[in-house]
Amino acid sequence: MKQIIDSLPKQVDAALEEHARAARTLATKARSLFTIIFAASAIWMWSQQSNAKYLYLLLTAAWMVAASIGAMLKRSSNSSITAGTMIDLTIIHLGLAAFVWQGLFKTFGSELYLCYFPILAIAAHHYRTTLALKAAAYAGVGYAAISLWGGISPWFHLAMMFMTTFVFVMGSRKPKDLIVNIAGKAVEEAFELGAKWKELDLVLKTHQFFMPPPIVDLPQIWVSSKHGAGTETSGDYFQIFETRRGPLLVVGDLGGQGFDAVGEVAEMSRSLARIVSRETSLPKILEELNGYLWERHQGGQTFTCVIARWEGEQMRYVNAGHLPMIQMSKTQGAVASHKQLPVTCGAVGAQPRAAFTESIAPFPARDQLVIYTDGVFAKIADSRDRGVAEIVALAEKFSGAEVTTLCHRIFDCAQPGYDPNKDDSTVVVIRRQPAAASAEGKAAG
Repeated sequence: MKQIIDSLPKQVDAALEEHARAARTLATKARSLFTIIFAASAIWMWSQQSNAKYLYLLLTAAWMVAASIGAMLKRSSNSSITAGTMIDLTIIHLGLAAFVWQGLFKTFGSELYLCYFPILAIAAHHYRTTLALKAAAYAGVGYAAISLWGGISPWFHLAMMFMTTFVFVMGSRKPKDLIVNIAGKAVEEAFELGAKWKELDLVLKTHQFFMPPPIVDLPQIWVSSKHGAGTETSGDYFQIFETRRGPLLVVGDLGGQGFDAVGEVAEMSRSLARIVSRETSLPKILEELNGYLWERHQGGQTFTCVIARWEGEQMRYVNAGHLPMIQMSKTQGAVASHKQLPVTCGAVGAQPRAAFTESIAPFPARDQLVIYTDGVFAKIADSRDRGVAEIVALAEKFSGAEVTTLCHRIFDCAQPGYDPNKDDSTVVVIRRQPAAASAEGKAAG
């Protein structure tokens, strides 16, 4: 990125060079205008007994030649541009000197001083600071010498010239600096955006190492899930463990930001897998996990979660500070009904010792369970209660859909627009399978 930013001044110079071609055309127009002005001055003074009219005619001829040459050299090199500017100033110098030589400087010639300013302005319009400075120096030195020769103090006019030159020089420099700054910031923002998207992609891929596939078909349950990475937080966790007592599912959110949070979740997942392999009681599992988190973070990072296991026609679960689950039931020919399964205890890792309360809910075949994290409703709700209500409404709206469709509808409809969430988001939908009906579950999913 540094190399790109360092190369910007040269790139801007090349771009401004294309724009500066307009200044060459403008210079030709200025010379043509001088031709008309001095020709008109000669005609206006033709009846007067003064050599000024002849000097005006000579200046008319000089500007005519300069305008013709400038018109033929529109795409000339930088050295030709500098030479052309100096020739323009030389014509003004010669005109002033001619009026001094004729003794007409104080009467008519001093007005030629105003011709310096269009030439200096056009020099600055080339966006080349050195050209503007050289032109101003040449004009100032020449005018000072000629005006002193003509017996007029040059200091006021020189002060006006150099003040105006300062404005011209700053004006010629400002566009380049402005463009370089804007382009530099754009490059930095693009780099940061690219790095951010790369980090999001890496977060998603890392999550795949400790999250199950989007569809899991087990004899007892059919599970569909969808996960989205967050631009700031990445602590969502989801896993299914097959135990002797039945499938054990964990969905939760470990507080943390950036890619570091994903690393913490991965470490926690490994620890949880070891705990589940030797412990069967849900409260005991969370007690051991609580000890792990407290020892590691001392309450600075807690884990809100739902841990559930299906045993026959019932579900044992603990909701440790997580969002309420939504259980959906639909008997044959009846309208689907739902109920919220409330929080049963506090978050894991908040205290050095904590008790976790297990609840048992009847969970007959074909019942569905919706579990989600708070990132899902972050775009459509500004509070926890309103977010839960929005998810309940979406679950009711799409209650007739099958498991995978219901999962994706809730996830997508709760996150309108194309901007990614700041917080990562996860939706998990579980359907209780009829006994020995795994094949039927696959068809319905």
